[in-house]
Amino acid sequence: MIMKKNDIISSIGNKFLSRGWIYLLLIIVLYFFFYKQLMKVTTNTYLIVSLIPLLLVFIILLLKYSKYGFYFLFGLQFVVIFLTQFVISFPIGLITYILSAFITVIVLLYNFLYDRVIHWKDCSTPLLWSLIIWGVFCNLEVINPNTVVYAWNVTIAQYVAYPIVCAILVPITVKDSKGINTLLIIWSTFVILSALTAMRQQYFGFNTNERYFLNVLGGAKTHIIWSGIRYFSCFTDAANFGAHMAMALTTFAIALFYVRNHFLKFYLFIATILATYGLAVSGTRSAIAIPLGGIIIFAFLSHNLKAMLISFSSLVLIFILFAFTNIGNGNTYIRKMRSAFHPSDDPSYVVRLENRQKMKALMSRKPFGYGLGLSKPTGYHPKESMPYPPDSALVSIWVETGVVGFTIYVIIHLFLFVWASFILFFKVKNNRVRGLIVAWLCMSFGFFITAYANDVFQYPNVFVVYTGLALCFAAPLISEKEDMKEKELSVINNKTSKNG
Repeated sequence: MIMKKNDIISSIGNKFLSRGWIYLLLIIVLYFFFYKQLMKVTTNTYLIVSLIPLLLVFIILLLKYSKYGFYFLFGLQFVVIFLTQFVISFPIGLITYILSAFITVIVLLYNFLYDRVIHWKDCSTPLLWSLIIWGVFCNLEVINPNTVVYAWNVTIAQYVAYPIVCAILVPITVKDSKGINTLLIIWSTFVILSALTAMRQQYFGFNTNERYFLNVLGGAKTHIIWSGIRYFSCFTDAANFGAHMAMALTTFAIALFYVRNHFLKFYLFIATILATYGLAVSGTRSAIAIPLGGIIIFAFLSHNLKAMLISFSSLVLIFILFAFTNIGNGNTYIRKMRSAFHPSDDPSYVVRLENRQKMKALMSRKPFGYGLGLSKPTGYHPKESMPYPPDSALVSIWVETGVVGFTIYVIIHLFLFVWASFILFFKVKNNRVRGLIVAWLCMSFGFFITAYANDVFQYPNVFVVYTGLALCFAAPLISEKEDMKEKELSVINNKTSKNG
């Protein structure tokens, strides 16, 4: 019975991949046209309903290629973000939460029904168990007297659900360097489109939804400032956009040295350049900590003295250029970025420090915090609210979970970074696999440094960061499989040469 169902799904999938997609595309175009003409509905309703055929196709493909489910999920994070520039009030959290749960169930069912076993051993890592400990604490936060259940529901996805999904699905799905390259291709495609969107904003102006964010929702106060316009692409704000571009810049720049395929190498080079552009036009000063933090980790884990010397030299050179010279000050973006190296001269940074001191007095009587999702002024109406803005992801965790939760969170993540570094340094023998995964670890480490200075725990950054950490813990298995592939290829080449 199982095989028959699988044959049906395979047949539909093969039909679609051969020539059926041409007819399907024609049907979808006609569907879009007639639905819009016949039904007098809002643009949001029209887009949601008209996407139903594509959703059906997606489900068919997902069922056929269930073992690649995580790649679908990884890509969907970016598709959903990209759609927000066309739809006002797009429920990102709800949609991605549902999709994540659905795809996770599908992947696990595939492994159970067709492979007859779920490879729990592969995903039973210190990452998963550490996140479960953190998840237990976050779930207990629901009994915090100040908790608003709706706010808790919204926040638990970013704090717990997405990280655990990554910890489970990455080791099950990503088995070799080809899998890592697939993730890089998916991510870099989104980064290129995001940078081009920012370029469109800069040279052709904002669209209707973007003007709504600026003029109606008040985004202009933080995005049109004395130094110029801070472009935000399809992200929630410029800080989120800048941090994501810095994450991509760090990962792609390091991965360039370890990717073998020349086309992919060139593609990642283009993505790196555009990510650098995106970081610059976002005006997000704190995001520069991501590549700088990444350089430090790369220097220690490179297994190469030359790479170590180049990394440290680059770090020192960048610091000297920004901290002790005025080179490039004629450029608005360089001048703004340079101010990050002189925080004491930045009035906004001084205000943040003063606010944190005031928060400290209030937090002394809140060892378990104000409750998940309640660190910022919102429409949740809790019994007590923090009167000062946190302006930082880590400060938000402190405010929401108290000194107890913050201590657990910091200890767990310090442990994870140390353990991941140990794995990559001592347990991964394949240099190419190590280099590709070190790129992800460098990005994740830099991200948490930036999290001290800015509110970067926003969608889709968290998903990407924990994908990187999950790759680190899956690295020994990936390295082992890659070594086996290379040995098999070597044997085949030897036999071919002997026969020749």
